Amino acid sequence: MSMPQLRKPPPSAYTLIGDGEHSQVFRRHSSRYCIQLFTLNCPELTPHKVRLEYDYLRKVYDALPQLIPWQRLFVRSLNHHISEAVVVKRWVHTDVMLPLGRIRRTQLRHGTAAQLDQFIAITRTLVENAQRRPTLLPDIFDDRFRNLVIDRAGDLRLLDTNRLVNTNALRALASDETLDITRHWIHGRFFRRMIYLEAAFRERTTRELQHDPLYRRYLSPDDFEALVQESRTRHEFV
Repeated sequence: MSMPQLRKPPPSAYTLIGDGEHSQVFRRHSSRYCIQLFTLNCPELTPHKVRLEYDYLRKVYDALPQLIPWQRLFVRSLNHHISEAVVVKRWVHTDVMLPLGRIRRTQLRHGTAAQLDQFIAITRTLVENAQRRPTLLPDIFDDRFRNLVIDRAGDLRLLDTNRLVNTNALRALASDETLDITRHWIHGRFFRRMIYLEAAFRERTTRELQHDPLYRRYLSPDDFEALVQESRTRHEFV
């Protein structure tokens, strides 16, 4: 598979350290910062949207000021294509010994566990509010579990603030209708990750979560079980 095409390569001193579907992240050795460059084929994402979504996350998670790493967008005009933009981010040293997809609450410091509690509570509120007004959901469902991480200081961090998930599909549901997780697979992955986070770090049982009004509103019993089974298949603790 070929690498996604950038408008121009990064400076020669920078090394590729991460990649996504529509961007690549580079860092110069020992630098406190890294840069994110976007591909030529990057639908929907614009410089304006990058800035808007970053500011949105900073606002809704303001109770967790360490969660969103500092970043700054550089582009000649917000009307230009995203491939012409550079996002400079403060580098986060991830604690590789504490991958959230493989640990439990008992392995965390008290302060880190408290941050996860607060993150889950705020994120649940975004879903609950979606019934009344548009909200955006953070990308916490990447397959490699490298976006929501713990840093070496023990703080919870959300590394990528781009391409948030809108809640239009949730708001459009009739009162007796649940989400089609095949058609709206991104929302399904979001709920799968939320169920996992609550099970692993709030120590809630699968039975409790299945009867939780938040999940019962959007997921049929069969779809809930399918998401739990997928999480187990990925060797997550549920």
